[in-house]
Amino acid sequence: MEENNYSENLQNQENLNKEEPKTLVFNLSIEDLLLETAKWGKFLAIMGFVFTGLIVLVGLALSVFGTSMLSNSPLGAIGGAALGFIYMLMGLVYYFPSKYLYDFAVYIKQAVLIKDQESLDYAFSRLKSVYKFWGILVIILLVFYAIAFLFGIASAIFMSMGS
Repeated sequence: MEENNYSENLQNQENLNKEEPKTLVFNLSIEDLLLETAKWGKFLAIMGFVFTGLIVLVGLALSVFGTSMLSNSPLGAIGGAALGFIYMLMGLVYYFPSKYLYDFAVYIKQAVLIKDQESLDYAFSRLKSVYKFWGILVIILLVFYAIAFLFGIASAIFMSMGS
């Protein structure tokens, strides 16, 4: 009797696999939510572009004027050019998620308004890129923090052994 149930379950599963794939339906409520998400996404992306520009400007200023401004500071040894380069690199890193988010906002709005499947696909690929970018960056930072933590522990051990 158990074999019979098993074969029936297998046959039912095969019949399910032969059925047409189901499609998702975006009703008006979901379309409204996507349009609101696009508005906030566009706002956050534009703010990201603004802050990227400000970070790059600070980096340029530090590169040009940083050595004289930091001469009496403990950071004077690093030099303004190096610090400016770090700031410009941070600006570059911050640009990409802003661009991906902006693309998502523009294309999701287009997809909803003109019912364009290609725009919807592209919009969600850009949203995936936002999450992937931040996920990879968080992993890199966690590894960096773990190495710094281990280096700190090792330094403390060596310092205590020396005294």
